[in-house]
Amino acid sequence: MLLSEIANVIRNIPLKNFDLLSVGSTIAAIGILGFVIYITNRKSITNKFFFIFSIITILWSFFNYINYQATSPTVVLWLLRAVIFLGVWHAFTFFTFLYVFPKEKIYFPWMYKFLLIPLVVITSAITLTPLVFPSIAQLSSDGSVSKTVVANGIFLFLFVVAGLVLGGVSIFIRKTFKAKGRERKQHILILIGTVIMFSLLITFNVILPAVFLNVRFIPLGALFIFPFVAFTGYAIYKHRLFNLRTAAVAGLTFVLSIVSFSEIIFAQDISAVIYRSSVFMIVLIVSFLMNKFVQTISEQGEQLQVANERQEDLIHFITHQVKGFFTKSKYIFSAMLDGDYGRLEGKMEVIAKEGLRSDNDGIAMVQDVLNAASIKGGLMKYSKAVLDFKALVLSVISEQDKNVHDKKLSFETNINEGDFKMSGDEFQLKHVIKNLIDNSIKYTPAGKITVSLSKNDGKILFSVKDTGVGLTKEDKERLFTEGGKGKNSQKINVDSTGFGLFIAKSIVLAHNGKIWAESEGEGKGSEFLVEFPKH
Repeated sequence: MLLSEIANVIRNIPLKNFDLLSVGSTIAAIGILGFVIYITNRKSITNKFFFIFSIITILWSFFNYINYQATSPTVVLWLLRAVIFLGVWHAFTFFTFLYVFPKEKIYFPWMYKFLLIPLVVITSAITLTPLVFPSIAQLSSDGSVSKTVVANGIFLFLFVVAGLVLGGVSIFIRKTFKAKGRERKQHILILIGTVIMFSLLITFNVILPAVFLNVRFIPLGALFIFPFVAFTGYAIYKHRLFNLRTAAVAGLTFVLSIVSFSEIIFAQDISAVIYRSSVFMIVLIVSFLMNKFVQTISEQGEQLQVANERQEDLIHFITHQVKGFFTKSKYIFSAMLDGDYGRLEGKMEVIAKEGLRSDNDGIAMVQDVLNAASIKGGLMKYSKAVLDFKALVLSVISEQDKNVHDKKLSFETNINEGDFKMSGDEFQLKHVIKNLIDNSIKYTPAGKITVSLSKNDGKILFSVKDTGVGLTKEDKERLFTEGGKGKNSQKINVDSTGFGLFIAKSIVLAHNGKIWAESEGEGKGSEFLVEFPKH
């Protein structure tokens, strides 16, 4: 019962409503697509002419549709003149787009500027005069126009339009054969759209009216041009890459435009038509503004990404240079201490040792900056293999033992027996262990450091506990972030970069592990824990 009622409603809707909806939908799609592609690169001559072609297509489609709805002979005559006037410019923008594609900049030859453009201007002006359509010849029984008087000026119109279309297509075919790779794929897509467009236009606007006297589809010209616009837009989207976010917004605004336009078509009175037309115009304006806004954000994001990449490149360059200077200096101090330049006496040995220590600290700091930049850029590489994590911990404890005793701290270890084998990058994991123990030494003025290693349900648990400066709640939130530093870190360690724990966390996460910190508060010490999954 319900289905039959719906079917009756559909049968009672005038066919013209569907014509108007299809033409209106196509016009909205062409307008949004042309505008979106234009704002992706306003400086591109290709994008500019695609946008101009879209505008001319919209105007031509509008007048072409209205022309077949009017009944007044005078109105029909001027609408018909407007259609062929726009037809000239339609063919001209079609030719120019095919001529400039896919260039961003181009120099037009003198023949284009001083012969072709004047010819198009003169021809389009003539189409508005009686030299092409002087009057209406015949009215049908219902009062509508059935025949128009055609003058000799029509031959100039046909010559110019046919020349522009055939010339543009022939130029584009030659360019397609010469193009390679990505550009050739672009050209082929546009050629497919061109073939579909002209096949539809010739079939429904020439063969059906001339052979079968069926003019039913002539007002739907916009639908036949849309394949060219769609394939061209896709070619630019696919191979020139306008942002996917922009495409999504364009699709959404298109749907909104169609919904609001359909409201106009099915309005029951003039007041509803006026109101819904106003809503439709507002939706269109908002659609264009939304697309422009999203494209602006995308452009700013791309510019920011380029700026970040340049900054990272600069950081890599500078830090590599600085690291090189530190390394040279380090080898000089090392050679002095080894006696390569003779025996050092008195303060000279102390100075050389301090210089070597300072260079080692400088190299470590620079390496932290380099590692942080690599992690941020996704360039950090890991060479994983089966290793003994317990052996790594013991080796770092041995290396750090002297530093602990130099600071007169108590150093305890709680290393459980058992197998602590895991898959990982030995160099990077050793960096994590060293960083946590080194931090405890630096931030513990007095007291004790305890290094523990155990297993829980097959998981490896490593921890470094101290009686140092402790952590506040704010410290915990910043600790493992890029450049994050604790409240008292700069007071105790003026050379802190804030990258150490950020790097440690990235390495642990790359090994599918967890890292966190615990503390009862400022001045109450802290404990850093790392957990790795079962091997």
